[in-house]
Order: sequence, then C-alpha cells, then structure tokens
Amino acid sequence: MKSTRFITEGAVLLAIYSVLLLIFRFVPFLSIFMAFLMPLPFIILSIKYSIKESLLLCCVALGLTIVITSFNLLPVTLMYSTVGIAFGYLLKNERSKGEILLTSTFLYLIHTVLSYILFKAVFHIDFIKENIDLATEAIEKSKELSASLGTNANEKALDSLTNAIKLIPTLIPSLLLMVSFILAFLTQLVTFPLIRRLGYKTPKFKPFREFRLPVGFMWFFLIVMIFSFFNLKQSSFLSTAVINLTYVLQILLLVQGYASIFYFSYLKHFSKAVPIIILIASFIIQPLIYIVLLIGIVSIGIFNRRKI
Repeated sequence: MKSTRFITEGAVLLAIYSVLLLIFRFVPFLSIFMAFLMPLPFIILSIKYSIKESLLLCCVALGLTIVITSFNLLPVTLMYSTVGIAFGYLLKNERSKGEILLTSTFLYLIHTVLSYILFKAVFHIDFIKENIDLATEAIEKSKELSASLGTNANEKALDSLTNAIKLIPTLIPSLLLMVSFILAFLTQLVTFPLIRRLGYKTPKFKPFREFRLPVGFMWFFLIVMIFSFFNLKQSSFLSTAVINLTYVLQILLLVQGYASIFYFSYLKHFSKAVPIIILIASFIIQPLIYIVLLIGIVSIGIFNRRKI
C-alpha cells in the first residue's frame, strides 16, 4: 500500500516538475519565477518520504529532463532536486528558517560554482568574461560616439566604471555567494506560502529589526581592514581573499545598519514608511550609504540597541 502511494504521488510530483521545467525552458518571461518554484515538488516529496525514496525520484527526474528537454538542463534538475530534498528534510525535522536558508545557500553555491567550472572547462564558455568584454566595449563605443558628436564625455566617471568592471573577476567568489543567497532567500519566499497552504508547517523569521551581528564580528572586520592597508600583490590569493571578505563584510554591516534604523523607528513608534523611505533614499543618494554603514559599525561596537 505504501509503495503504491509512493509511486502514485511520486509520479504526480514528477509530472508537476516536468511542467515547471518545460515552462522554464520554453517560456522566457516566466522562467525567472519558475527558477524559485521548481524545488517545490522535491520539497513536498522529501517532507512525506525518506531521503532514500526522494533520491530515487531525483534520479528519475534526471532521466525525464533528458527526454523532455535536453542534456544541457541536467545541472538545473540536479540543483533544484538536491536543494528541494534538503529543504524538505530540514522542514520535516523542524529546523529553523535561518538554518534552512544557510543550508540552501551552501547547496546553491556548490551547484553554481560547479556549473561555472563545467561551462568554462567543457564548453569553453565564460559568461562573466563575455559580459565584462561587452560592458567594456560599450563604454569605449560611448566615448567614441561622444567624440564624434563633439560632446565631452565624463571621462572620470567612465574610467571609474571601467575599473569597477575590471574588478569583477576578482569578486567572483563574493558574487557567486550573493547569487546563491538571493536564490535561497527567494526560493523560501515563493515556496513557503505554498507549503503552508498544503498543510505543512514552516518556520518564521524574526522581524528584520531584530537582526544583529555578534560583537566578535567587529574584530574580524578590523583584522580584514588591517590587511587591506598592506600593499598586497595583485591577483594573489591573499589579495583576492581580502577584497572579497571586505566586500561581503561591508554588505553585512549595511544590513546591520538598516536593521538598526528599523529597530529605532519601531522603538520610537515612527511610521513604517520612515525606515523604508530611508532605505530607498540611501540607494538613490550615494553618501547616505556611508552613513548607514557607520550606523552598522556603531550599533555593534558601541550602541546597544536593546538598552535604548
């Protein structure tokens, strides 16, 4: 009886995944949304059945992928099936939302890195390099167009943009980590309401205003900042590590700063629109970002939000 039920429900979930995969492959304007919905059949499968049974249907899903689409989408199915199985396993064991987010981020990161290496080594396709070349070429053409029209291009701004683009290869580890985190977060955002509608429990995050980095984070940030002042050899492992750590740590401090603003606004009973307006304004008015960064640093090292 149990095996019959497993086969029946497994077939239904695989059929749903096949539809999602076909939409992802052939309907471009829906593919972005499908990217966050595709782990759902495997999440439900993993909640209801064991890891062994889930992995068995994962193998069947890989075979279906080749039949209904192409061999090129095998990494896609492998990624979404493993992430979905991990999601479901952690939900079944009532783990926290933060733990699920970190685990899925780690899995997405592994698949993203492996896919990048695969395309670069086997197919000789480097998406990052190609996009950098296109962006650099576009800047050069804009300079030439400005010169031909007799107008003066903002050379300083264009040079700054070119230097920022050239820094992207060094920031690949940080960028891949950010992409993985965003994928994991949006997967939770899209799938958890649907999982609740199906009658399964999902954990909840604490309010964003309660986000707080540990005090020890400041020591780590200070050590990285000290290393950044040294004249490190360009493209060396240490230089790449310091640049990427600085980039990631600054983003975390910005999140800490925004959380502090939301907390202070909540404490003083300001309108919910106030911190949201500040957040949006900081992306438009560049100097405000540095103020938020400073708030993030102060709120960890000196300002104890919980004692206001």
